[in-house]
Amino acid sequence: MQILASYNWIKEYLDTNLSPEEFATLTTDVGNSVEVMDRVADRFDQMVVGDVLQVEPHPHADKLHIVLTDIGKKKVEIVCGGANLAVGQKVVVGLPGAKVRWHGEGELVELKETEIRGVTSHGMICAVEEIGFEKLKQHDGDIWDITALTNTKAGTSVSEALDLDDVLFDIEVTSNRPDCKSIIGQAREGAAATETMFTWVPGVPEGVSGDAGFSVEVKDSDLCPRYTAVVIDGITVGPSPWWLQKKLLLSGFKPINNLVDITNFVLHEYGQPLHTFDADKLEGQKIVVRKAKKGEQFVALDEQAYELSSDMLVVADGERPVAVAGVMGGLATGTTESTTKVVIECAAFEPVSVRRTARTLNLYSDSQLLFEKGLSTEALGPALARAIELIKELAGGEVVSKIFDERRGVYEPLRFPYDAAAVNRLLGIQIEEKDQVAILHRLGFDVKGGQAVVPYWRDHDIEESVDLVEEIARVYGYNNFPSRLPSGELPRATEHPGLVWQRRVKEFLAGIGFSEAYSYSFVSKDQLEHYGINEETAVKVRNPLSVEHEYLRTSLVPSLMTTVEENQARVTSADIFELAPIYTAKKHDIPDQEFRLVMGTYGKDGAALFVRLKGALEQLFKHVGIRDWSLARGTDGSRWHLGRSARILVNGQEVGVIGQVSRSVEQAFGVDVATVVIDLDFESLIPQLTKAKVFIPVPQFPAVKRDLAFLVDERIEYGMIEEKILGASHLVQCVELFDVYRGKGIGEQQKSLGVHLDFRSDEKTLEAEEVDEQLSTIRKMLEKEFDAILRS
Repeated sequence: MQILASYNWIKEYLDTNLSPEEFATLTTDVGNSVEVMDRVADRFDQMVVGDVLQVEPHPHADKLHIVLTDIGKKKVEIVCGGANLAVGQKVVVGLPGAKVRWHGEGELVELKETEIRGVTSHGMICAVEEIGFEKLKQHDGDIWDITALTNTKAGTSVSEALDLDDVLFDIEVTSNRPDCKSIIGQAREGAAATETMFTWVPGVPEGVSGDAGFSVEVKDSDLCPRYTAVVIDGITVGPSPWWLQKKLLLSGFKPINNLVDITNFVLHEYGQPLHTFDADKLEGQKIVVRKAKKGEQFVALDEQAYELSSDMLVVADGERPVAVAGVMGGLATGTTESTTKVVIECAAFEPVSVRRTARTLNLYSDSQLLFEKGLSTEALGPALARAIELIKELAGGEVVSKIFDERRGVYEPLRFPYDAAAVNRLLGIQIEEKDQVAILHRLGFDVKGGQAVVPYWRDHDIEESVDLVEEIARVYGYNNFPSRLPSGELPRATEHPGLVWQRRVKEFLAGIGFSEAYSYSFVSKDQLEHYGINEETAVKVRNPLSVEHEYLRTSLVPSLMTTVEENQARVTSADIFELAPIYTAKKHDIPDQEFRLVMGTYGKDGAALFVRLKGALEQLFKHVGIRDWSLARGTDGSRWHLGRSARILVNGQEVGVIGQVSRSVEQAFGVDVATVVIDLDFESLIPQLTKAKVFIPVPQFPAVKRDLAFLVDERIEYGMIEEKILGASHLVQCVELFDVYRGKGIGEQQKSLGVHLDFRSDEKTLEAEEVDEQLSTIRKMLEKEFDAILRS
């Protein structure tokens, strides 16, 4: 999370004279990291207040004017196209040297004295979007009229006239510290870091007797542990004063009107979301916090309709939901310029419920972001008091009801054992107990009787005593810990064999020319169906980001086929692989995860691709030490090409499949090229993988080579032939297939095979007669076992 925090605003609650740089360094050291510092006044360098004295039409341009402008030291002519220019206005004048964003777009441009259509322009009269305040823009072509914002003299710098001499901190807030996503939270942390006085005094909301005809009821206190509200009448909706607009602009908010601006102001200052209902639009003059009814419809402030489910918490009136609790208010009861009576809501909602609802509806807001991190029930009072104060001051309202306060029970702060010696033991340094206690006090903890009482704004992230140690350490300063080089023997990390082999296999496949694919663990229903997987067997994600990521994948093949489909038009052939987990559903438990390896190659010739990928498999198995492996028929004909697929066996156990994907599967995925895939159970292979090498001595005697060509039935597998040849003669050391021919001169159901045979004896150099005798034995075996026809 990030917060834009004005240093001037922080100092309203922090008594410090530190420079912005000093403050940023100290607060960063305690874990409140300042990522960027922005000196606001620098944006307005060479920009001054100008008084418009005269507006004349440009002689050579219908839409331009020549504006005589008083800029203090002199009067200058400026060419300007502002549609709302008028004599007597105070405007922002960018002098030569000022940097503006031309029409609010692109890079900053440095202004120069320029001749425009024959008239010299001595600067520029700026629109809001040209100087970084595009959130104030109302009409295209208007310049920024600041007459109502300042009464300073012409020539006064804009930063001085509009009180913009400030420094903005862009601060990274960790997700467990929503209290720091506020100005008061930053001031509180700053006080602890700088050892200065935190001056904020929490207010107490004050109502009047009676309920003004309204009622508040909370029907689910588990999801809404506290709900406060108040009715304010006689308000006037209008623009906010400049001091409020300025604070919101610098904080990243768009000023709307005083009511909306006040809720955003309190959100940023206190870190507590508020919501404002138009009281006259609430049916039955009541508020009911309840679960939604299944199928109930709700139109949010974003003007979109949402269908609610029965596990969602809503704020309703007497007839319908008027807000999704903690997420967004409804359009029907939102305030408008004609609103005169409001109900201000300030509540605490259960964070998991808010998060689930937002994800399910795909509906997000600044309030929801905070609620889902967990806010304290005790933060409501001061925030509501601040909102009442500002509404009375800026909108002229009057409180006409009591403070409605429905809560689950009396608040009990968290308490944890505190032991100074244990803190030092865990930190490995010595910090005096009084210094530890002083740090905890600065952070808002109350230490007494061996216990630390947790302040309410930390009741969602302080969970046990060890958290106190971290608080003391970060404020004491990790930079103050002594630096010592470790002594003794360096520890040796034991790597998990699965991770080791994953890395080795990935490096090897990349080394032989394969590209690694990274795909989502989530797949769509269509992807499962295309590969013949029943979606009922897959784990369905309750709140998927989209329908394309609705299920956890049970196979890597659909992901690989999708990758091929997306790349086939750009890369006509490629070798790819992915080594990643798949997920198997388990009843009433989290799914099992196991790693699989897919290798794929695609292109034009399926037969050639099959041989190519089989060769890659042979290289891989050789690299990882698998020797006893083979291929066997019996693949699923609905997924694989029956003539170009086989089961992969290692030590007699099936570990995967190699084959060309069936045409029906290719068409289902939109793949137009032949695709051959290896799908391996990597998890089951890990125990059999080894880096051990077997030494084979160099032969003492030379080999004798012979070639053999023969015809066999098309259906006979070469692997069986090779196995028989090796078994027919003890002198055959190697059989290498060098030719496969089908076509002219060969029967339709036949194929011609050519093999190289290496004969060698470990005892002597073989004579030609001995080799011929062995070759004759092999010929006879081929004729007998395979009905082979030997070719000369």
